[in-house]
Amino acid sequence: MPFVDLEGVRFHYQQKGRGEDVVLIHAVTSNMAIWLFTNVLDTVAEEFRVTAYDMRGHGASDVPATGYTSADMAQDLGKLHAALGLRPALLVGHSFGAVVAVHAAVLFPEIVRGLVLYDPFFPGLAHLEPNLAEASVWKDVRDALVENGVNLPKEVNFTALFRMVAELSPDQRDRIRTNLDPTSWRWLSQLTQLAATTCGDDVFRAAGLTEERICQVRQPVIALYDEQTSFEATRRFLQEKLPNCRGDTIPGAKHVAPLQNRTDFVHLVQKHLRALAASHDS
Repeated sequence: MPFVDLEGVRFHYQQKGRGEDVVLIHAVTSNMAIWLFTNVLDTVAEEFRVTAYDMRGHGASDVPATGYTSADMAQDLGKLHAALGLRPALLVGHSFGAVVAVHAAVLFPEIVRGLVLYDPFFPGLAHLEPNLAEASVWKDVRDALVENGVNLPKEVNFTALFRMVAELSPDQRDRIRTNLDPTSWRWLSQLTQLAATTCGDDVFRAAGLTEERICQVRQPVIALYDEQTSFEATRRFLQEKLPNCRGDTIPGAKHVAPLQNRTDFVHLVQKHLRALAASHDS
């Protein structure tokens, strides 16, 4: 597995294809396997040079105790871009990965040519989404854990989630493994490595990516949201406030389209990357 050391933190990455650079940025609590096992990387690599990586604390990358805000992770992305000798790139970000992509576009506009933002919630726009606890990304996992005897609070609290998963008894783990589908269980079992970090709190900090800073993005943006998104107000904000933003919808999906509607997700990502590349060349 290829790794790159970025000022003392080792990052796992994969790279494939030739052509214009595309960087895939997974969600918090996920890892770059989402791009590999759903054929996103291979499909996009037919036309672009694609780089996918595990963010700090995720997958096979190092797990430092701190440094999990979007500002921190945008700095990681900037260093990765330089270390791998990438050209100005098109960024594809899922959920918090899309927040990192936008933060990188603000901090390092010279390395970002365009963005495909898939179903993000922005801490700096939290006032637009007052019912975050009802969002599927939180409610579905909470309901599954509560049904299996884990007393997770109703309000969104990733720090509590990480710690409770790390403290599950063997009986609880067996019961949850039996009741969850294999994909959900694999996802849940990975959360233990984040329990001793500041990630759960950090990802809900605006970290300088305020409403005003988001509106400063000038690169072309695709706001790609699910048909059943929990973040409709954020989608409208991006399309109305960013000067070069277009929207699109993934049918039938609910925050994890690479698993819920892989065919349409891959098609739309590839379609919009082609359009972004062509718009720059024209």
